[in-house]
Formats: sequence, C-alpha cells, structure tokens
Amino acid sequence: MNNERGFTLAEMLVVCAIVGLVMAGMLGLVMAGQQAYWFGTTQVDAQQTVRVALERMVKEIREAGYHPRVPDTSPATCGAPPCYSFDAIGTGASSSSLTLQYDWSGDGISAASGTVTDPILNAARGERVIYSYSSGALTRREIGIDGTPVPIATGITGLAFSYFAEDGTATTTPADIRTVAVTVTAQTANQGAYVTMSDRVRLRNR
Repeated sequence: MNNERGFTLAEMLVVCAIVGLVMAGMLGLVMAGQQAYWFGTTQVDAQQTVRVALERMVKEIREAGYHPRVPDTSPATCGAPPCYSFDAIGTGASSSSLTLQYDWSGDGISAASGTVTDPILNAARGERVIYSYSSGALTRREIGIDGTPVPIATGITGLAFSYFAEDGTATTTPADIRTVAVTVTAQTANQGAYVTMSDRVRLRNR
C-alpha cells in the first residue's frame, strides 16, 4: 500500500522560513555589491573631475608671467617695453580665488581688460585669467574673452590655494610668490565618494 501522506502545514512553514532567510541573505549581498559598485563609480568620477581641474590649473599656473621676449629684469631702468613690470600672480590671489597674469603681446604690460594678439598663435588672448570656486563649481574667466566665469568642473566641494616664496615660507605678496599649492575636493554624486587631490606648482617665469 502506497504512503500518500503529504507535507504538514508546520513543515511548509519551516521550509518557507528557511527559504526566506536564504533569500534575505542573498538580497543583502546583492545590495551590498551594488552599493560598493556605485560608490566605486562615484569615486572614479570624482577622481576624473579633480584630475581634469588640477591639470588645467597647473598648466596655466606654471605659465603665469609668460613673456614672449626676454624682458628687462629691472623695470625701473627700462626706458621702453618690453619690461618685466607685472606680477605673475594678481592681487586677487586668495585661498579660494587666483588671478594669473600674462603678457601675450610682449609689450611689458599685463592688460587688465580687453584682448591682445598672441604673436605665436596669432589669436586674440586675454592677459588675465581668474580661477574661483562658487556653489560647487570651479570656474575660469579669461578677461576679454569670457563675459562671465565659465564652469570647468562641477561637483567641487572644496578648493584651496596656498602661496609660497622662494625660501618656502608662506606669502600673500604677489611679487614674492614663486610656488602655488592647489588642493581640490570633489563629490560628484549625493552621498558618493569624496576625492581630494593636491599639487604644488613652481612658476616657470618667475
């Protein structure tokens, strides 16, 4: 005679409970994996944002004070341009803003406004560039070219400039600045990873 006894309700409940526990554990693992993947993705995104911002600033800071011809090192005795009569770093230098000055035209003067002709590129250039940080964006404005600041990186949560003289001491006097340290922090997604990168740049033309 065949045994036709089925599962009892208690046995079914026990099996369902065990399956539920296993599925809950697997769901936790899947969610943890997704969270780790998302966090890693935001970290890579933030790293790329900071890297692009730093590379752009470092290149221009290094070239600050550029003069296409060898200037007179003593503007007081220079009767006519070109004279080295301007500071590579402008008076707007602060912990969150930086003004870079150039002499693309080679006339010995860094124009505060308007454009000049770069004799090498044969193109209009602004001789002052201002980097600043506001409302989560790093902006760049080339005076005479840009009517308003242009965002070059978003998701920025912190930007700090530090200035150092030839002997390595901190200074805020534009004529004494030889090295600029830049620190940028970014978080490109809500509750995503924070990434901070720093670099020190020696002014090539000072």
